[in-house]
Amino acid sequence: MGEEFDVQQALGLTRELVSETGRLAKEKFGLTEAQEKADGSLVTGTDRMIERIIRERLQRHYPDHAVYGEEDGLTGPQDSPFLWLIDPIDGTNNFVRGVPLWGVSLGLFYEGMPCLGVFGMPCIEQTFWAGDGTGAHCNDQPISVARGAELAHNDLLITSAPNIPDWDYSAPMKYRNVGSAAYGMALVAAGSAIGFINGHWHLWDAGATLCLLKEAGAVVTDVRGKSLYDITGCDYAAQCPCMIAASPEYHSLLMEHVTPTA
Repeated sequence: MGEEFDVQQALGLTRELVSETGRLAKEKFGLTEAQEKADGSLVTGTDRMIERIIRERLQRHYPDHAVYGEEDGLTGPQDSPFLWLIDPIDGTNNFVRGVPLWGVSLGLFYEGMPCLGVFGMPCIEQTFWAGDGTGAHCNDQPISVARGAELAHNDLLITSAPNIPDWDYSAPMKYRNVGSAAYGMALVAAGSAIGFINGHWHLWDAGATLCLLKEAGAVVTDVRGKSLYDITGCDYAAQCPCMIAASPEYHSLLMEHVTPTA
């Protein structure tokens, strides 16, 4: 990474920006009308407002960085080694319907690898953050993935809404869908859940939390074991491969319940 770029300074700016926009979004929580996009997901005026604020601030501070947001796509120099990923409200369905599990997600990648991320959840007063080499944190407390030698009936496994055809649902765990991909990943990073299986996600969903998972000690792969940390060459707008995220021990155990179908 270039000597002129200060990761700690960028992490501080990111935390301030996520906190500021989270407060603005909370004022609209449960009060905003939504429209359905072409892919069936929801968008609100608050999503667009938050993304615009974040994008303008990033372009002012880092004009040589690329920025990709869920709502307005790519801006900035496309050949930049730096890429910011914005999900202005991860968990828009929750946000619209008054469910407090949603947040503002902002992460930075350098040459395809996560180097910082912040995911702020204003309704429950949790901010998950990490930078390259800082470790992972929730608010000011260090967090790390859960460790274990076997799967247990009362272990929490976070899943995405669509059924995952590659997954054996008879595996003995408690299955939960929290309605926010970023929060599901954060729960794994914090050790609250042993793993996350997500068959329906985009890069902006993991813009902040890939760094969080990396710093918390998680393995993150597709169903064939290929690492998903490096996003080099990815189509930012495309749906990503099914994700399995967990500690090294739990990841191996979870992979025993996956049979790739394609």
